[in-house]
Amino acid sequence: MNKEVRIIYDDLFLSDYITASCEVPNRVRMIYDEFAPLYEIIKPEPCSDEDILRCHSEGLLLCEKNDPGRYEISRLAAGGAIKAAELSLEGFLPFAVIRPPGHHANPDHNWGFCFFNNMGIALMKLLSTNQINRAVVLDIDLHFGDGTDAIFKNNEAVSVYNIQSSNRDDFIKTTENTLAGAGPSDVIGISAGFDQYIKDWGANLTTEDYETIGEIAGAFSRKHCGGKIFIILEGGYYLPDLGVNAHSLLKGVHKALS
Repeated sequence: MNKEVRIIYDDLFLSDYITASCEVPNRVRMIYDEFAPLYEIIKPEPCSDEDILRCHSEGLLLCEKNDPGRYEISRLAAGGAIKAAELSLEGFLPFAVIRPPGHHANPDHNWGFCFFNNMGIALMKLLSTNQINRAVVLDIDLHFGDGTDAIFKNNEAVSVYNIQSSNRDDFIKTTENTLAGAGPSDVIGISAGFDQYIKDWGANLTTEDYETIGEIAGAFSRKHCGGKIFIILEGGYYLPDLGVNAHSLLKGVHKALS
């Protein structure tokens, strides 16, 4: 099961839309520069309003349309997540290098640099088009993915697991134990935040830890999802090591699937 990697990216993600000062365009540039010499790059298409409305209220959608530039880049990010999810079902190992992030976008409100919920929109697309019946979300960001949790709280088809620990050994053990109890699924999506990194806000995980987490998720995918897994970018703000940390996670997943 030697998966071919696909990177979903567009230079439009470098747009300097209105957001928090730490959520800078160079976040995606650092990861792209790490991946571009090695892997095939695929440009996404924007998601539709119908895709957005499977997860969000019409009021939130209309609110975001008041800022046309941010609306367009946000729906391109969600489209990138959809593309990653669909490519995983085709047998590839996709990493969506997208911004803005999405896991704090709730059904009727958003915050935390997020506007539309990329993971939620991607999985609801797969569910609504009968491409999958069940999915697992592993969120390894420093911050609890309240938006993704709220979107799927009453949906038995999707299990959302937020790994929250300030101790690196416990973080890895919790990840392992959580997925051990998750059971069979059609696909697993990783909401990949890198702000738990030792030099980032969380001051916790090492570069090698991200590879270990990737191996755990990849092993779960191999055993319970037929090897179907995709990764989308959430947080991560220490720019010098952001690319290498993202690559470490990807390498871990790939290793477990090879």
